[in-house]
Amino acid sequence: MPWLPRFALVLIAGLAMAPAARAWPDRPVTIIIPFAPGNAADVITRLLAPVLSQNWGQPVVVQNVPGASGGIGVERVVRAAPDGHTLVMSGDAAIVVRVSMTPPLPYDPRRDLAPIILVARTPNLLVVPAQAAPRNVAELVAAARAARGGYNYGHAGPGTSVQIASELLVQMAGIELTGVGYPSLPAVLQDVMAGRLDLAFLPAVVAGSMVAEGRLRALALSSPGRLASLPDVPSLAEQGYPGFDASAWFGLLAPAATPAPILTRVHADVTAALATPAMRARLDGLGAVTLGHTPEEFQALIASEIPRMAEVLRRAGITGQ
Repeated sequence: MPWLPRFALVLIAGLAMAPAARAWPDRPVTIIIPFAPGNAADVITRLLAPVLSQNWGQPVVVQNVPGASGGIGVERVVRAAPDGHTLVMSGDAAIVVRVSMTPPLPYDPRRDLAPIILVARTPNLLVVPAQAAPRNVAELVAAARAARGGYNYGHAGPGTSVQIASELLVQMAGIELTGVGYPSLPAVLQDVMAGRLDLAFLPAVVAGSMVAEGRLRALALSSPGRLASLPDVPSLAEQGYPGFDASAWFGLLAPAATPAPILTRVHADVTAALATPAMRARLDGLGAVTLGHTPEEFQALIASEIPRMAEVLRRAGITGQ
């Protein structure tokens, strides 16, 4: 029968290709967090890692590579082999903010990275020391005006959402604040609790538990709406600053040339992990809003956020390190 040899060849070719298609991952997968431990991206990734490790049959190693508002860790992934064994859980600063600042990034996120999934958005809490006098935003603004530039805030790098939120408050409230840079958000958190900083915008994932325990006072949220985990904390928009929105987002990306089947697999597995009731409850409890966007939606967000954030930086006068 003339069709048999052709069928046999197709079958043999398919069998030969199957092991290669199933080979990923054939060794541990590293997810780089371009921030110090304790950041929202770090917390979220360490919750996901055991689930992904079980699904992939390989260890998932979470590695912190901080510096340059996330730029150093992202650059390491850009230069990694595009075989799906090195990924990055980056925040918005290193993807859509730093590209409009100096010094220029050594990579172009639109060209050098493959977006996989936008995992979560984390609103920032405007917090003050528990013993501080202000009990709402109006009282904080009045105190800052009276201090005539003597009020300070902490941030963990130029272009991060916590710095942008602080500078937006400066613009919209017409006050003076002095920014103090720190190597990590946990360091900012410690100095606010100790009263060495007057205020800070911190991700709810990082500061929410301290607010719940009474070790910090939360005056407002940087997002338009409230959080289910902190229902009594109003937004800045509710307190006389309509349109105020300075939340961070975190997404998983790979080197640009990573094969499409691997990207599809990672997206499907992360989506499934985020959809479990236990994971959703855990993230909601931390103040992280799960998203689960498609690669195409993530790519479109990056393309639209770069010019928008460039304008925010211009208005805030933030140019670089």
